[in-house]
Amino acid sequence: MKSKIVLIILLIGVIGLASCSKKKSEMKQGTWRGVLIIDENNPALQLPFNFNFSKSTDGKMQLIILNADEKIDATEINFIGDSINIKLPVFKDEIFAKVITDDSISGRYMHYGSKSKYPISFYAVSGRTGRFPDANKPPALDISGRWDATFQQGEKDEYKAVGEFKQNGNHVTGTFLTSSGDYRYLEGAVSGNDFMLSCLDGAHSLLFKATITPDAKLDNGILVGGPTWREKWIAVKNENAKLPDPEKVTELKPGVEKIDFSFQDMKGNKVSLANDKFKNKPVILQIMGSWCPNCMDETRLLAKLYDTYKPKGLEIIGLCYESNDYNQAKPRIERFSQQLNAKYDFLYAGEVGNKSVLETLPFLKDFKGYPTTIYLDKKHKVTKIYTGFEGPGTGEHYEKLKNDITQYIEKLLSS
Repeated sequence: MKSKIVLIILLIGVIGLASCSKKKSEMKQGTWRGVLIIDENNPALQLPFNFNFSKSTDGKMQLIILNADEKIDATEINFIGDSINIKLPVFKDEIFAKVITDDSISGRYMHYGSKSKYPISFYAVSGRTGRFPDANKPPALDISGRWDATFQQGEKDEYKAVGEFKQNGNHVTGTFLTSSGDYRYLEGAVSGNDFMLSCLDGAHSLLFKATITPDAKLDNGILVGGPTWREKWIAVKNENAKLPDPEKVTELKPGVEKIDFSFQDMKGNKVSLANDKFKNKPVILQIMGSWCPNCMDETRLLAKLYDTYKPKGLEIIGLCYESNDYNQAKPRIERFSQQLNAKYDFLYAGEVGNKSVLETLPFLKDFKGYPTTIYLDKKHKVTKIYTGFEGPGTGEHYEKLKNDITQYIEKLLSS
């Protein structure tokens, strides 16, 4: 298997070199299967994803990445000679590839994190609808339901998660929920004793694999999120699996009654809760980052709620933790807020990291993850702190949270 993959990659490279002098800017419309070769020395660590490529009636190119029920619409597509550049929406990740033939491309996937930047070898072929096309053995187990999962067991960074999956034949969809959010829309398969899921959304590039044991557990699990991101995990079926109460994860320091801060907005102005704009108004503080997928899901919801409740007095402030350079972070924050149509204030709060959050927001006793959302009443007294965000990939959990947030906003406005 490994030799076949290496041969394919080499052939693609040779064909690509041979085509450098040609101008090929046509790609077949329809479904494609892309692959990120995260570790070229380990064929098992290839991250597959599917996308549709089409041309609209006005001639514009459109690429839609498919992750289970999620559709990510990438419209920033440029052809230069025989090359194609695709900018993924909201975040900064991009695809740079050669159009080898009208049904194959090859190149690199560029990831731009808050502190990291790295390329991953990439290729895609048209006409492939299966994410894991070789996953066709009779499943050893129907894994539908809730699973109690432990990541990095025995390590200092051990954490709990709840897996929720739906299986139909070989096909599986679902996600893992954690105290800091969820892993969004995952899609994959069960083939024999092999369990596999993946997603690519412009910030996440995730591959989950595990072995189904004879006693119906998920063992020898691995999460791969990039060239250096590896986590081990295990899981057992447990319909009662649950996570800590998200309203009790992050706390204020003892004795703190009111809070304040002063950070730069996207125009370079200093903004604090003392500004006239926020006086006698309930405020939602969103501790976040423009690199954070769960923050994206939360921002989409908060943007709609802000449009609805701003006329009634609601204010929202996004406190963005990014790189350590304001000028570098500014265009990322602006792209993030503009593409999500979020009209509330976004401030540059500092460098990403728990230490930075605690230094810049010294009223917090601890900090566990992005996003963390602080609710303030009209006198700017903290009434609730919620850690994490269950996004639309979590189904009923998202619907419940959306209703809870809406009702809580109405309560703050009426009190």
